[in-house]
Amino acid sequence: MRGSISIFRDYKRGALALLGLSAAVLCGAAIAYPVDRSERAEQDWVALPQVTPKAEVIPAVEIDDSMIEVASAAALGRTLELAEYGLKSIRRGSARVPRFFVENLPDDFDKRMVVDKRKRMFIRTVLPLILKANEEVMAERRRLVSIEEQLSSGHDVHPTDLFWLEELAEKYRVAPNDFATLLRRVDAVSPTVALAQSIEESGWGRSRFARLGNALFGQRVWSEGGGFVPEERAEGETFEVRAFDSLLDSVRGYVLNLNRHHTYADYRHMRAQMRANATELDGVRLTETLVNYSERRLGYVEAIRKLIASNRLEQFENARLATEPVAVDDTQVASR
Repeated sequence: MRGSISIFRDYKRGALALLGLSAAVLCGAAIAYPVDRSERAEQDWVALPQVTPKAEVIPAVEIDDSMIEVASAAALGRTLELAEYGLKSIRRGSARVPRFFVENLPDDFDKRMVVDKRKRMFIRTVLPLILKANEEVMAERRRLVSIEEQLSSGHDVHPTDLFWLEELAEKYRVAPNDFATLLRRVDAVSPTVALAQSIEESGWGRSRFARLGNALFGQRVWSEGGGFVPEERAEGETFEVRAFDSLLDSVRGYVLNLNRHHTYADYRHMRAQMRANATELDGVRLTETLVNYSERRLGYVEAIRKLIASNRLEQFENARLATEPVAVDDTQVASR
């Protein structure tokens, strides 16, 4: 919670905005958020037109996106069937992805299971979470674009929007007045790549990191007790695999990591190029920029590409969430 001095500073900034000094406030805020070397490197790219991808029109009425808890792999399978959630029509683009958000993988997800059944169940579990995280980022982007348009046209910006912009800039580690870098970072990730990486990093959901810590992407943390110690961790290493409160939090963490870490500036630049050319995101091409995601480097990139090809994951690149909540029978979800 902010202290009284911070609150006073924020309201002072808001008052200045109302006096028509919004731009000056934002320029001054840059002092509080100096651009580090990684951000300067990202800014050194050739300027690209800022294109906002077509976003879903979300109904004005808030959608109930309650998380679903399942007691076992069998219960998860039954719930998916009850929700009439299949993949064939989604691959063809003739159906939307149900708003089916599983909170945690069941503990027995690593038990023996028919391979194709496990694959379908995992994709149906993770795909809605990826699209949900992207939906949240795109909501941020729309508000960011709106604020930029107000400032560029000389209109006053409401203090609450300035406060929000400052928090967004801090989240993405960018100066509040650096809209070019912010727009490159506040953007949806490729569902194709995200699915492939979640498969590779979690072993189709069988890893103990995924089952016990909701860790789908092998993100590391260097604070003791922040996650799980890998059994194969080299001597002298101190990192752990970060644990999350839910699968959705894991996906959100992955999306934020790609969108702000200096290691993935190439990913963001290639994505911006695709947006500027008004083309769909090409997941296979984007994998070229993930050479530093793993110590395996090019071997990791090749593994991700093989997963995309063998499971036809590129067919989910343009998948969209349904605009209505999914109806699930709680008694069936909880049953074993």
